Amino acid sequence: MQGVKFLTYTMYVFLYVIHIFIENDYLLYGIGLLGIAAMFISFYGANRTYRVLAAVFFSVSVFLFLVHDLPVKDIPFYFTSMGLLLSLLYMIPLINHFMIVGRYERSLYRLLQSNTADLAQFYRRTSFTHYVLGLFIFLSAIPIVYRFVEKRLTGFSQDVFHRFATQSMLRSFASVNVWSPIEVYIALVLGITSVSYLSILPWLFGFSILMLMLDWILAGKYHKYSFVNETGPKQFITKKEGRKLVTMVLFFVLFISAASMVHLLIGIDFFEAIIIVILPYTFIWAAAIKRMITFRRYNILTWPRQINTMQNFMLLFLTLGLFNAIVEQTNFFAAVRESMAGIGGTPILLFLLLQLSALGLACTGVHPLVTISMQGLFVEPFLQEINPLSIAIVMITATLANDAAGTFNVPITMMSQYMKRQPYQLTLWNLPFALIFGGTGVVIAYLLL
Repeated sequence: MQGVKFLTYTMYVFLYVIHIFIENDYLLYGIGLLGIAAMFISFYGANRTYRVLAAVFFSVSVFLFLVHDLPVKDIPFYFTSMGLLLSLLYMIPLINHFMIVGRYERSLYRLLQSNTADLAQFYRRTSFTHYVLGLFIFLSAIPIVYRFVEKRLTGFSQDVFHRFATQSMLRSFASVNVWSPIEVYIALVLGITSVSYLSILPWLFGFSILMLMLDWILAGKYHKYSFVNETGPKQFITKKEGRKLVTMVLFFVLFISAASMVHLLIGIDFFEAIIIVILPYTFIWAAAIKRMITFRRYNILTWPRQINTMQNFMLLFLTLGLFNAIVEQTNFFAAVRESMAGIGGTPILLFLLLQLSALGLACTGVHPLVTISMQGLFVEPFLQEINPLSIAIVMITATLANDAAGTFNVPITMMSQYMKRQPYQLTLWNLPFALIFGGTGVVIAYLLL
């Protein structure tokens, strides 16, 4: 079954990449047929949460399909709308693998391990380390940084350690993901609003730095906790490790530049350019640092493990895409849209509704992808009346605030498992920051009207 999944997922992504260059209905139909196959084979082995969500979306979609008597021949086309996001998820691990093979994370570990006088200084160092690692290896950064923080804070109370780790790690994680060019939530929002990534990037990057600096200012409360009884020489970043850190920055700057060039020269979507660039770009860098053979072997060894995660996303995205496509065809939310039509004249109300619904639904267990999808159907009529850039900023900042405080989001779930604490406790520690995070996004969006 593992081999069948790998072949099906790979062919789905491969045909989608071809479709980027060759728009053909027969090719799109083939992608849809593979999507249907992928949906069914992904159900077996997927996590229970994803199964339940997929079953709900699929059941409602089938009901609407039958009630509105939609043409059977069009069914495969309904399984193609999420091709971009699924292809992006399929290719993203290559960057993670390159960072591991290149051993770039070790230089960041050294930075994190360096001696500091108190927890406020260590907080900012932890935050910066997790910010950089999160940009490259995403959720994989959480267990890595957590282990180092746990070791460094030996001797402090569990409450201090847990609060420190939750705030320093998850707030920086939300801050970096808000502009990451390989964040699927951003890709989904920009697909809904038709806003260009390059046009929104300066606003999101500036917002990210602002939130990071604000968190570092708030970290001043940890000055009262000092490290005591430390022995041994202080550790500093060596020149070699410093060069590695510079190389990491260069890697990412050139990556965005390469994707931007492909995007502008070929005239395709920026995230489609990302999908095309990732494979050759990472292999070229692996060759440049003389790690090509190791990189190739590592990918061969780890790719089967990626399938276990990929089957969850395949199942959720394909059924979610089916639901969205059928809802659009049937105009299912027309009555709701009409009842809320007046909100277009008061954009601030729409922005606040988007922000609070994203946080509220996350705290009740609704997956962010589902929330974005529902919000996308709701905001569609307002894109003609309100600046789409403003709507995109609110949707992105509201969604990514949940990386810090969303009770059932993956980051908090992972941290709560490590700490053996209720996830709602972690949410409470970060809730004020999440509200500031989303509220700042609302202010910026309102100023751009």
